[in-house]
Amino acid sequence: MEREELKAIVENLLLAAEQPLTPEQLRQTLPGGVSEKEAVSILEELKGDYESRNLQIIEVAQGYQLSTRHEYSEWIRTFLKLDKTTKLSQPSLDTLSIIAYKQPLTRQEVEDIRGVDSSGIVRNLLEKKIIAPAGRKKVPGRPIMYQTTRKFLEYFGLKDLSDMPTLEDLKDEENDGTSESSQQSLFSFEDEEVGDDEPWNQTLSQMGSKSLDQENVTSESTSGPVAPDPDAPESVSPEAASPESDAPDSMERKD
Repeated sequence: MEREELKAIVENLLLAAEQPLTPEQLRQTLPGGVSEKEAVSILEELKGDYESRNLQIIEVAQGYQLSTRHEYSEWIRTFLKLDKTTKLSQPSLDTLSIIAYKQPLTRQEVEDIRGVDSSGIVRNLLEKKIIAPAGRKKVPGRPIMYQTTRKFLEYFGLKDLSDMPTLEDLKDEENDGTSESSQQSLFSFEDEEVGDDEPWNQTLSQMGSKSLDQENVTSESTSGPVAPDPDAPESVSPEAASPESDAPDSMERKD
């Protein structure tokens, strides 16, 4: 099959796909025994072709996605009648930032950092499938640990977790004067000081949170967590992952 014909097929698959398309999925779909390396080459070539078009192909959540451009977001929001208030609240961003940078960790560990109860927020993030259970911690009480999912990467436009801003990135932005809000902390800590080496206190709000009420636009991701913890001894079903089901870290387990 000719290269141009393969590109046309991939272009249509990108349009039809509800989630980011991975090179492995293309390898399994395209005829003629196309290798994963060749699939990546086709995707990168298409990505370059779209640089001069009104749509774009982006790398996100370990795959490729045909996407609208940011400069047209207001028109899209008006057409789809999306309310800006459907974005994540500040407390939700606080909690999500901690989980993203410290994952996997328990709800109690999140609350130790924030200094306030986070059960409702964790439940909300679970319902939106932005976080997911990551097994149980090997401590008395066996509390559930949480980590981010592929949907987290999709909403924040990240290729993988390594794309998350670091403290050095933030310092560079501050020195260059490109971030007006870099002086402001993402959190409000009452009883606990956060050291300057903790990067999660400024990042997700600077990246910008997409609307999380778009089930009528894109399907909910049901893929597994992005960064599984090798020390997690057992999996936890989403139904059993409600924050209320977390046993306190200090509770002794009875056999």
